Amino acid sequence: MSSKNFLQTGILIMCGMSLVGCVSQRSHEQALQELQASQETNTQEIERLQQAVQEKQQEVVQLQQAKNDLEQAVEVQDQIKEQQLATVKKELENLYSQVMGIANRQGGGGPGTKIFDTDSIDYDDINRAFQQVRATLDAQVADFSQLREQNQLLEQELSGLEARLKEVERLKQELAQVREAREIQEAQLAKVKHEVQTVGGEIDRITKALEEKFGKSLMVTQHHDRLVLTMLGQVLFESGEAELTPLGLKIMKQVGQVLASLPEKYIQVEGHTDNNPIYGQLQKRYPTNWELSTARATTVLRYLIEQTGMDRNQLSATGYADTRPVQTNDSEEGRAQNRRVEIVLYPERLVQDNKIVATHTP
Repeated sequence: MSSKNFLQTGILIMCGMSLVGCVSQRSHEQALQELQASQETNTQEIERLQQAVQEKQQEVVQLQQAKNDLEQAVEVQDQIKEQQLATVKKELENLYSQVMGIANRQGGGGPGTKIFDTDSIDYDDINRAFQQVRATLDAQVADFSQLREQNQLLEQELSGLEARLKEVERLKQELAQVREAREIQEAQLAKVKHEVQTVGGEIDRITKALEEKFGKSLMVTQHHDRLVLTMLGQVLFESGEAELTPLGLKIMKQVGQVLASLPEKYIQVEGHTDNNPIYGQLQKRYPTNWELSTARATTVLRYLIEQTGMDRNQLSATGYADTRPVQTNDSEEGRAQNRRVEIVLYPERLVQDNKIVATHTP
């Protein structure tokens, strides 16, 4: 890089970094608002589940009352049945007494004597007694059938009640899980708030300290629970190379000191390129932009480990080639913005849902 080009780059860098401090503060406030909105959504979900549990419990009380009413009805029917059976038994005993009386009268006659004294026997009374007994038995059979149907309905309602009780228990467990998740989220929110205040203040301080030296070659942004340090590739590396330039070494020294002082951070280094293909002799070292982006990310990672003594278990390197541009590749200015290395800081080691094509973890 010529001295003229270097002077021009320095002027552009000094003009761009004056806005970084404000952007970082607004990013902090936006992260807090998003986390508070998520907490309010969980609070509404808990209230909905509590209302559902109360409704289910009221329904269980109503079904339990219906069950008790049915059991009382069955008990009353049993008492009526016993009374009716006792009445029928008494009527049968009376009828049997009448029949025995007729049989005793028959035993007093001789040859040629009438078996029954038709003048003193009321056959209509006997017939009516038998018919009454039969009607009573038919009524008892009908009552038993009705009771059987009622018992079946009761069993069905009891089965439904058990199912509803299981549903209530499930809702209680779900509510407990939501409450537990809410407590965890509140703890995470408090942790993130503290980290945003601590790390944000530190980033603001470092940004102000570096803007005179490096200008907009180093940009700091915040996305939800992570901070992103973006460094332009042409400042860190020569074209097609993966070794740090003298200016890149100065930047990494300052950045490394800051990162080493931050507690409990998982750091991922990401390399990005424009969409220009690798050609000529460079293809022997880097056949495609995948290899070049991964090599640059690995170079930055090795510097952080070897020069700052950071824990290698808290770092990883990833190459994305030209798959994640921040500007269009139709202009040289846009391609310059896409050639970059990003250092992403997470509050804790999270499993990312993005597709990692090439990753190196030492």
